[in-house]
Amino acid sequence: MIVYLLRHGIAEDWSRGGDAQRALTEEGVHRLQRATIGWKRIIEHVDQVFVSPLLRAQETAAIFCDAVATAAERVESATLVPEARPIAALEMIHCAQLEGRRGIACVGHEPNLGGLLGLLLTGSERSAIPFKKGMLAVVDLESSASLTGRLVAALSQRVAAGL
Repeated sequence: MIVYLLRHGIAEDWSRGGDAQRALTEEGVHRLQRATIGWKRIIEHVDQVFVSPLLRAQETAAIFCDAVATAAERVESATLVPEARPIAALEMIHCAQLEGRRGIACVGHEPNLGGLLGLLLTGSERSAIPFKKGMLAVVDLESSASLTGRLVAALSQRVAAGL
């Protein structure tokens, strides 16, 4: 199974609505839309998109789905909020793998996604790999017997836009 990890784009500063209601900025939307050029070249198939309930991640997931995952089922998941433990998201990924999914995406935040990427690559919760805003990482999980995989690609928004 292929796992796509995507961090939300540039978001507004803290507002009265708090962290959960921070929307993408115009620049954030623009950069993500430009990044879809590269995403379309490397993303093969997405069955399901798991997305944090926070607004900026929801907006990022909408751009992602419109570009490369139009038929994918979208599922809101609190396992992708910034303070969630990556192991919870790993359990969600494992369930998707056991269901026979070929490709899934997780749209969320730091530090959760960096921890999840480290966990997927090394099997250790102590091996976080930081994500920049709008970064997409692609991990190939070859077997459900082992939930560690190999990194296929890691693209910043700028690199994705230039593909």
